[in-house]
Amino acid sequence: MAPRRREPSPTEADSGSDVEFNLDVQDKSSDVMTQALTSIDKWKSKRSGIQKGIDKDYTNKVIALKNKIKAHYRDELQKISDHNKQQLERLIAALEKRMACEENISKKIDSLRDDTAHLAMLLDAVYAGRKEAATQAARSAHPDLLQN
Repeated sequence: MAPRRREPSPTEADSGSDVEFNLDVQDKSSDVMTQALTSIDKWKSKRSGIQKGIDKDYTNKVIALKNKIKAHYRDELQKISDHNKQQLERLIAALEKRMACEENISKKIDSLRDDTAHLAMLLDAVYAGRKEAATQAARSAHPDLLQN
């Protein structure tokens, strides 16, 4: 149950007209309104300051996250670059080794070609010498057969 209303004191009841009472209430209400507006403005500015702080914190965190992501991708790119560089160095070393082997093979082939030509010359000389020796032996054994 609601509390009972306070009875006006005899001075308030006998003080005069209602207009005077309404002016008093209006004066109090305007004071309350200005205080309320002042309080609202104070809270709005406080809220605005807090929102700006939140926005600043959010912006800083987003910037930090972006920088972290950029650093991560930069590190990954560096790792990939280093890996590709190592592969390229290994490929160059393998090609240099292959070229050296091919050069050695070419030198051996040239050497074998020279040796083969030398052997062919020796075999031709041996063949010619044996042929001549056989021909002379045949002439001395049968001088009348080989008169051509």
